Amino acid sequence: MSAALLETVSQLWPGADVVPAGTVRDGRPVRAQYAVVHRGSTPTVLVPLESPVAAGASLRRISTASTLWDSACRVAAGVAVRALPALLRHRVEVRGGDDGLAEHLSAVLGTPVSFSVSIGTARVNRKPVLQVFDARGRCRAFVKVGWSDHTCADVDAEARALALVAPRAYEHLVPPPLLARTAWRGRPVLVTGPLQPPPWQRHRSSWTPPSAAMDELCASFATPEAPLADSPWWRRQWQAAGGLSDPLLRGRLGRAMERVAEVTGRRPLAWGAWHGDWTPWNMAVAGDRVLLWDWERFETGVPAGLDQLHYVVNALNAGGPASPEGILWALTFTAHPDRSLGGEPHVRSLLYLVAILTRYLTLAEVPGGEHIAPRARQALVALERLADF
Repeated sequence: MSAALLETVSQLWPGADVVPAGTVRDGRPVRAQYAVVHRGSTPTVLVPLESPVAAGASLRRISTASTLWDSACRVAAGVAVRALPALLRHRVEVRGGDDGLAEHLSAVLGTPVSFSVSIGTARVNRKPVLQVFDARGRCRAFVKVGWSDHTCADVDAEARALALVAPRAYEHLVPPPLLARTAWRGRPVLVTGPLQPPPWQRHRSSWTPPSAAMDELCASFATPEAPLADSPWWRRQWQAAGGLSDPLLRGRLGRAMERVAEVTGRRPLAWGAWHGDWTPWNMAVAGDRVLLWDWERFETGVPAGLDQLHYVVNALNAGGPASPEGILWALTFTAHPDRSLGGEPHVRSLLYLVAILTRYLTLAEVPGGEHIAPRARQALVALERLADF
């Protein structure tokens, strides 16, 4: 990941090189100075050194998945670095190249900016995520940059979602404000306002979904009840399943979906919206409100209640691809107290697995999809078992 992270930041100033700090000057301008922050032995983020305030703030990234110990460590690290920037000892410089994304964002935001850079783990949706700071070190925005055909589509999808979601008023939910949709050197760029949770947020059991906020989002885009077979959503799932290139997986998913349709029948279903990737690490709690980011999977016209299931499945199987047993156990956990076969929780679980499988199996066929393929296979087995009760 070290090479990938450094290569990414060099491309933010086209033609630039990233060299160790202290390298003999060669006449090229220094575009930016960064400290490389590691988690264990793995570099995870480049922290800007122009401002100790910004450097400290770059380390305080809190979510509901953060334990009290995690939060304390991040706050302490941020305070220490702000007071003694020399603690960040592994440093690099970006030298040479053309004007880059920093200059573009400065024009968009109307003030000179610097930013931290992270790219996440190797996966199909890996892309640069920037935390942007002004000259005083205040966080002004978060920025995502499309980096491949697939991530360009993700950035555009999140921009469309926030344009639809952010203007609405909510009691329990706080999406990030959409500041700008722009492009830089042919790449889509999404600029959102920061959601800054308090470092000592009220810690809750991470496996308990924030149902009030989830229900609020779903209801904000509710449509009349209708049977599954009459819904555009169900037709889209069949289109996605039919588009899979692997005939074995296409056949297995198709047979399971036929069984889902048989179990669901003509009963009327509630329809609304879901965030699509509502997990403990994509949210934070601030009082009675939920701060929620990463909206690229947002979708309307979906069966109600999918966010709750996705949240619990991921919270109870954090740390790697869930086994079929782990997925089914999590879905059983959410079905309490009605665990009847063919009942509403059972049907909702079946529809959730179809929704997530059409996504995972499609992603498994694009470059980088090998990282999600194991998860897709496990979820397919879970659907087959749940549908063939």
